Amino acid sequence: MQLKITGLLGPREERSIKLAGISAAANLIVGIGKLVLGIISMSLFTCVSALYTFGMVIAKHIALSGIRKAKNKQEQYRYYFMSGIILVAASLLFIAYSARLFSHPATSVYSIYSALFIATFAFAELGINIRGVIIERHNHTPLFHAIKMINLASSLICLVLTQTAILSFSDVQTERHPAANGWIGIIMGVAATMIGITMIFRIRRIQTQSQQEA
Repeated sequence: MQLKITGLLGPREERSIKLAGISAAANLIVGIGKLVLGIISMSLFTCVSALYTFGMVIAKHIALSGIRKAKNKQEQYRYYFMSGIILVAASLLFIAYSARLFSHPATSVYSIYSALFIATFAFAELGINIRGVIIERHNHTPLFHAIKMINLASSLICLVLTQTAILSFSDVQTERHPAANGWIGIIMGVAATMIGITMIFRIRRIQTQSQQEA
Protein backbone atom coordinates (compact mmCIF):
# COMPACT_ATOMS: atom_id res chain seq x y z
CA MET A 1 0.00 0.00 0.00
CA GLN A 2 2.77 2.42 0.87
CA LEU A 3 4.44 1.75 -2.50
CA LYS A 4 1.18 2.44 -4.25
CA ILE A 5 0.73 5.73 -2.43
CA THR A 6 4.32 6.74 -3.04
CA GLY A 7 3.97 6.07 -6.72
CA LEU A 8 0.79 8.13 -7.09
CA LEU A 9 1.48 11.01 -4.71
CA GLY A 10 4.38 13.33 -4.10
CA PRO A 11 6.24 13.88 -0.81
CA ARG A 12 3.95 16.72 0.19
CA GLU A 13 0.82 14.60 -0.26
CA GLU A 14 2.38 11.68 1.63
CA ARG A 15 3.20 14.00 4.51
CA SER A 16 -0.36 15.36 4.46
CA ILE A 17 -1.75 11.81 4.68
CA LYS A 18 0.44 10.98 7.67
CA LEU A 19 -0.44 14.19 9.49
CA ALA A 20 -4.15 13.72 8.80
CA GLY A 21 -3.97 10.16 10.12
CA ILE A 22 -2.22 11.29 13.29
CA SER A 23 -4.76 14.08 13.73
CA ALA A 24 -7.69 11.67 13.32
CA ALA A 25 -6.19 9.27 15.87
CA ALA A 26 -5.65 12.11 18.34
CA ASN A 27 -9.22 13.30 17.81
CA LEU A 28 -10.51 9.80 18.51
CA ILE A 29 -8.62 9.65 21.81
CA VAL A 30 -9.90 13.10 22.77
CA GLY A 31 -13.44 12.09 21.84
CA ILE A 32 -13.28 8.96 24.01
CA GLY A 33 -11.93 11.03 26.88
CA LYS A 34 -14.70 13.60 26.54
CA LEU A 35 -17.34 10.88 26.40
CA VAL A 36 -16.02 9.20 29.55
CA LEU A 37 -15.81 12.56 31.32
CA GLY A 38 -19.32 13.47 30.18
CA ILE A 39 -20.77 10.22 31.48
CA ILE A 40 -18.96 10.50 34.82
CA SER A 41 -19.95 14.14 35.31
CA MET A 42 -23.39 13.61 33.76
CA SER A 43 -22.71 16.51 31.38
CA LEU A 44 -24.86 16.18 28.26
CA PHE A 45 -22.92 18.96 26.53
CA THR A 46 -19.63 17.11 26.94
CA CYS A 47 -21.20 13.93 25.57
CA VAL A 48 -22.62 15.80 22.57
CA SER A 49 -19.22 17.37 21.95
CA ALA A 50 -17.66 13.90 22.06
CA LEU A 51 -20.19 12.55 19.55
CA TYR A 52 -19.45 15.45 17.21
CA THR A 53 -15.75 14.63 17.50
CA PHE A 54 -16.50 11.02 16.57
CA GLY A 55 -18.46 12.23 13.55
CA MET A 56 -15.50 14.29 12.36
CA VAL A 57 -13.16 11.33 12.87
CA ILE A 58 -15.42 9.19 10.69
CA ALA A 59 -15.56 11.91 8.02
CA LYS A 60 -11.75 12.17 8.01
CA HIS A 61 -11.41 8.39 7.88
CA ILE A 62 -13.63 8.28 4.81
CA ALA A 63 -11.54 10.97 3.11
CA LEU A 64 -8.29 9.18 3.96
CA SER A 65 -9.73 5.88 2.76
CA GLY A 66 -10.61 7.57 -0.52
CA ILE A 67 -7.06 8.82 -0.96
CA ARG A 68 -5.70 5.31 -0.41
CA LYS A 69 -8.36 3.25 -2.20
CA ALA A 70 -9.89 5.38 -4.96
CA LYS A 71 -8.75 4.17 -8.38
CA ASN A 72 -9.90 7.25 -10.28
CA LYS A 73 -11.30 10.75 -9.78
CA GLN A 74 -14.92 9.61 -9.90
CA GLU A 75 -14.33 7.34 -6.89
CA GLN A 76 -12.59 10.20 -5.09
CA TYR A 77 -15.65 12.34 -5.68
CA ARG A 78 -17.87 9.74 -4.00
CA TYR A 79 -15.65 9.63 -0.91
CA TYR A 80 -15.65 13.44 -0.83
CA PHE A 81 -19.45 13.49 -1.08
CA MET A 82 -19.83 11.01 1.80
CA SER A 83 -17.53 13.10 4.00
CA GLY A 84 -19.66 16.16 3.30
CA ILE A 85 -22.87 14.30 4.15
CA ILE A 86 -21.47 13.19 7.53
CA LEU A 87 -20.32 16.73 8.28
CA VAL A 88 -23.78 18.12 7.54
CA ALA A 89 -25.54 15.43 9.60
CA ALA A 90 -23.28 15.91 12.64
CA SER A 91 -23.62 19.70 12.47
CA LEU A 92 -27.42 19.54 12.24
CA LEU A 93 -27.51 17.33 15.33
CA PHE A 94 -25.28 19.83 17.14
CA ILE A 95 -27.69 22.63 16.17
CA ALA A 96 -30.58 20.59 17.56
CA TYR A 97 -28.79 20.17 20.89
CA SER A 98 -27.91 23.88 21.04
CA ALA A 99 -31.54 24.82 20.43
CA ARG A 100 -32.52 22.45 23.26
CA LEU A 101 -30.60 24.66 25.71
CA PHE A 102 -33.36 27.26 25.47
CA SER A 103 -35.99 24.87 26.81
CA HIS A 104 -33.67 22.77 29.00
CA PRO A 105 -30.96 25.12 30.35
CA ALA A 106 -27.72 23.44 31.44
CA THR A 107 -24.70 25.14 32.99
CA SER A 108 -21.21 23.61 32.71
CA VAL A 109 -18.48 24.30 35.26
CA TYR A 110 -14.75 24.44 34.44
CA SER A 111 -11.80 25.77 36.39
CA ILE A 112 -10.27 28.99 35.10
CA TYR A 113 -7.12 27.12 34.04
CA SER A 114 -9.08 24.51 32.07
CA ALA A 115 -11.17 27.23 30.44
CA LEU A 116 -8.13 29.25 29.37
CA PHE A 117 -6.44 26.13 28.01
CA ILE A 118 -9.52 25.19 25.99
CA ALA A 119 -9.85 28.72 24.62
CA THR A 120 -6.17 28.91 23.63
CA PHE A 121 -6.30 25.52 21.90
CA ALA A 122 -9.53 26.33 20.07
CA PHE A 123 -8.28 29.63 18.65
CA ALA A 124 -4.92 28.12 17.69
CA GLU A 125 -6.67 25.20 15.99
CA LEU A 126 -8.97 27.57 14.13
CA GLY A 127 -6.03 29.58 12.77
CA ILE A 128 -4.10 26.47 11.73
CA ASN A 129 -7.10 24.97 9.94
CA ILE A 130 -7.94 28.17 8.08
CA ARG A 131 -4.32 28.31 6.90
CA GLY A 132 -4.56 24.67 5.85
CA VAL A 133 -7.70 25.31 3.79
CA ILE A 134 -6.00 28.21 2.00
CA ILE A 135 -2.86 26.20 1.29
CA GLU A 136 -4.76 23.17 -0.03
CA ARG A 137 -7.36 25.07 -2.08
CA HIS A 138 -5.42 24.48 -5.32
CA ASN A 139 -4.61 20.84 -4.58
CA HIS A 140 -5.76 18.66 -7.49
CA THR A 141 -6.87 15.90 -5.10
CA PRO A 142 -10.29 16.94 -3.72
CA LEU A 143 -10.02 14.69 -0.66
CA PHE A 144 -7.16 16.74 0.80
CA HIS A 145 -9.47 19.74 0.52
CA ALA A 146 -12.22 17.73 2.25
CA ILE A 147 -9.99 17.01 5.24
CA LYS A 148 -9.15 20.69 5.63
CA MET A 149 -12.83 21.68 5.44
CA ILE A 150 -13.71 19.09 8.06
CA ASN A 151 -10.99 20.47 10.33
CA LEU A 152 -12.32 24.00 9.83
CA ALA A 153 -15.86 22.97 10.75
CA SER A 154 -14.57 21.13 13.82
CA SER A 155 -12.66 24.25 14.89
CA LEU A 156 -15.83 26.36 14.67
CA ILE A 157 -17.59 23.95 17.01
CA CYS A 158 -14.59 24.25 19.35
CA LEU A 159 -15.52 27.92 19.79
CA VAL A 160 -18.78 26.82 21.43
CA LEU A 161 -16.87 24.85 24.03
CA THR A 162 -14.55 27.83 24.47
CA GLN A 163 -17.41 30.17 25.31
CA THR A 164 -19.00 27.60 27.59
CA ALA A 165 -15.72 27.18 29.44
CA ILE A 166 -15.12 30.93 29.79
CA LEU A 167 -18.65 31.61 31.04
CA SER A 168 -18.42 28.77 33.55
CA PHE A 169 -16.14 30.74 35.88
CA SER A 170 -18.13 33.95 35.54
CA ASP A 171 -20.56 34.64 38.38
CA VAL A 172 -22.35 37.45 36.53
CA GLN A 173 -25.85 36.76 35.14
CA THR A 174 -25.36 32.98 35.24
CA GLU A 175 -29.00 32.45 34.35
CA ARG A 176 -28.23 33.80 30.87
CA HIS A 177 -25.30 31.46 30.20
CA PRO A 178 -27.33 28.56 28.73
CA ALA A 179 -29.06 30.90 26.26
CA ALA A 180 -25.73 32.45 25.27
CA ASN A 181 -24.24 29.00 24.75
CA GLY A 182 -27.31 27.98 22.79
CA TRP A 183 -27.02 30.93 20.43
CA ILE A 184 -23.29 30.44 19.77
CA GLY A 185 -23.94 26.74 19.27
CA ILE A 186 -26.61 27.44 16.69
CA ILE A 187 -24.49 30.03 14.88
CA MET A 188 -21.41 27.84 14.71
CA GLY A 189 -23.49 24.77 13.92
CA VAL A 190 -25.07 26.61 10.98
CA ALA A 191 -21.62 27.71 9.80
CA ALA A 192 -20.33 24.12 9.99
CA THR A 193 -23.44 22.90 8.16
CA MET A 194 -22.87 25.46 5.40
CA ILE A 195 -19.30 24.20 5.03
CA GLY A 196 -20.64 20.69 4.53
CA ILE A 197 -23.27 21.87 2.06
CA THR A 198 -20.62 23.83 0.17
CA MET A 199 -18.52 20.66 -0.04
CA ILE A 200 -21.46 18.72 -1.47
CA PHE A 201 -22.33 21.32 -4.11
CA ARG A 202 -18.65 21.82 -4.96
CA ILE A 203 -17.99 18.15 -5.62
CA ARG A 204 -21.23 17.76 -7.56
CA ARG A 205 -20.22 20.65 -9.81
CA ILE A 206 -16.75 19.21 -10.34
CA GLN A 207 -18.23 15.78 -11.01
CA THR A 208 -20.66 17.18 -13.58
CA GLN A 209 -17.90 19.11 -15.35
CA SER A 210 -15.71 16.01 -15.41
CA GLN A 211 -18.49 13.93 -16.96
CA GLN A 212 -19.18 16.61 -19.60
CA GLU A 213 -15.50 16.78 -20.53
CA ALA A 214 -15.37 13.00 -20.82
